[in-house]
Amino acid sequence: MKIVNILLIGIMFLLPLFSMAQEHEDGWLHCGTDSVYNQIVLHNPQVALNRAKLNDFVREYIRQNPKSDDDEVYVIPVVFHVVHQYGNENISYAAIEAAIEQMNKDYRKMRSDTASIKEEFKPIAADTKIEFRLAHKDPDGNCTMGVTRTYSSATNSGDERTKEIAGSWDNSKYLNIWTVKAMSESGVAGYSYYPGTAPEGGDGIILLYDYISMALTHEAGHYLNLPHPWGSTNEPGMADNCDIDDGIDDTPNTIGHTSCVLNDVTCGSLDNVQNFMDYSYCYRMFTNGQAAVMRATLNSDVSNRNNLCTAENRIATGTDDDYIEVECSPIADFSQSKQMICNGATITYNDHTYNTTSVDYRLWSFDGGEPATSMEENPTVTYDEGGRFNVELYVENSVDGNTLTKENTLRVYDKEDGYALPYTENFETSTFPLISGNSANDFYVENYNPNAPSGDEWWIPRSESWTQVNTGFTGKSIRIRNSRVGTKKNKFYMPNIVIDNDSVPLEVSFKYAAAGRSEDSYTDALNFYYSTSCGDTMRIGHTFSGSALITSIEDDPKNFIPAHSEWEEHSFVIPASKLRGRNFRLIIQSENRFGNTVYIDDVTYSQTLPSLVSAETVGMSVYPNPFRDNLMLDVENVEGEYVVEIYDVMGRLVFDGKFNEEHVDLGNAVADEVNGVYFLKVYGGNGCRTIKVVKE
Repeated sequence: MKIVNILLIGIMFLLPLFSMAQEHEDGWLHCGTDSVYNQIVLHNPQVALNRAKLNDFVREYIRQNPKSDDDEVYVIPVVFHVVHQYGNENISYAAIEAAIEQMNKDYRKMRSDTASIKEEFKPIAADTKIEFRLAHKDPDGNCTMGVTRTYSSATNSGDERTKEIAGSWDNSKYLNIWTVKAMSESGVAGYSYYPGTAPEGGDGIILLYDYISMALTHEAGHYLNLPHPWGSTNEPGMADNCDIDDGIDDTPNTIGHTSCVLNDVTCGSLDNVQNFMDYSYCYRMFTNGQAAVMRATLNSDVSNRNNLCTAENRIATGTDDDYIEVECSPIADFSQSKQMICNGATITYNDHTYNTTSVDYRLWSFDGGEPATSMEENPTVTYDEGGRFNVELYVENSVDGNTLTKENTLRVYDKEDGYALPYTENFETSTFPLISGNSANDFYVENYNPNAPSGDEWWIPRSESWTQVNTGFTGKSIRIRNSRVGTKKNKFYMPNIVIDNDSVPLEVSFKYAAAGRSEDSYTDALNFYYSTSCGDTMRIGHTFSGSALITSIEDDPKNFIPAHSEWEEHSFVIPASKLRGRNFRLIIQSENRFGNTVYIDDVTYSQTLPSLVSAETVGMSVYPNPFRDNLMLDVENVEGEYVVEIYDVMGRLVFDGKFNEEHVDLGNAVADEVNGVYFLKVYGGNGCRTIKVVKE
């Protein structure tokens, strides 16, 4: 066992900024914290000074206050900020209570499996005498169950911006815990800032929603100043870890573990693999030394940790022993199964009222719906007329009532009321996203994260979304500035059109301009979905991506304003078999993978097909079949252009194009597809032929 003076804590904590919960079915979740922390210190040296101040205090406090003389139970008030989109990530109150209960068992050495702690470590396994309790009073003194809920797409990219959107409570009074569906960085389960390092409003823990029971204890350890047992890195298993330490006397030096190898000796002594701060996930214990560091931290004024457990704060937050739990006023909340439908369709509403244990009375009101009102918990409503409709939910318990009204929460379209073909949308409306003179139709923008803050860098735009701009191929157009960080998918819903003849394919063409930087590898994509149910459900129709999407090279795509010569045209075909009725709605999805600026204008729909002689007289052959690289198509008796489509065995369209040559090599059309059976179709206005081909 390597004994290192606790003074080394001050040196080592200058490296990491935050640490992650670390298990996943595909491997252990790690994070690269050193570079992030160094960047923070570079811009704010006060962070390093705060760390040094805390570690000086911890060392001296432990010297003056042996654990045997410090038996007070420290109670930390907790608030959960659940960020969600009404999916599984909108975790239940029972799940939150269970997570808190598990934390308290861990910190109070009350787990049912503590008997299985290795005999060598049982003498130093600690009851830290630290407990966590959900707050019963919010910062204004109002009754709370210790949970806030925020509906936001920010749940898909958990980071500091997510915390800003969900909000935080005073960190001198509460431990803030944010839960999300996904983190902004892949391979990350969550993180916790050490005291004195968090940005304003960010002090606390952020975690994936399905990790709250398995990682909160670990992350709360970081929140209370504990490093990993191998030291302040996120690289367990490295031989060099034997040369560093966590600065705590009774934790053996170790390289760190990502599996439960209980008898491992990696640095000359038996490793404490069952330690909550390891990555082994066979947790059982904290050591006495770790308990001393956490308790000393709760007596420090760094990040106001010393106010959390005071008697005054426990009374203010409703976490004192004498607090008598009371019923809180309900907070109305609800979700709906669909956001847009055709007239005649039904949707289901679900009551998600929270901050109460019971709802004694509820009343729904549905503009334009049948029924117009309901007292059911999860009513189903039919809408026969088109329009934009409000929904209201009133809930009441023995304490009070609360009302939530969502305006224009539902779009209902008349499937017979759309633009006739041929049609061109040039985005000239002066009332965007509404369409001037057509109140029954509109554009609709579905933002991935519309609340992103502004930044100096072009790749951190204020709003990563489609918008109308005054620059276009002809007049105005729509534009999106993609982020270079993470993968974002923003949808733009075009107006509805009416298909009078769904037995004829639909051709879609558009003008586009897109900028990329000279050193970038172009991987952004435009995905074109189509809906025959007014946007309710959709299928992929075409993908346009990579270098083919780039029309100009600009080192600063943020300022890209395309010249007329930098616009190009692209088209694709929706097969007749996919139209299925009179309604058609195109949805353009931008998928950023490295971040480009894209403009789209003059989207045109038509059903004017190229000529092709009847199916009976088409001379068509494909060879070789089976094929590997080259796939030759010969078509005889062709006048003008013809359309070629290739489908896989699941019916997915993998290629579509127009040709007028008699001999075409289609090998590249399926070069990136897996080996197997495909169906090649050639058709025009007078007929069609299909041949099965095999790629091997």
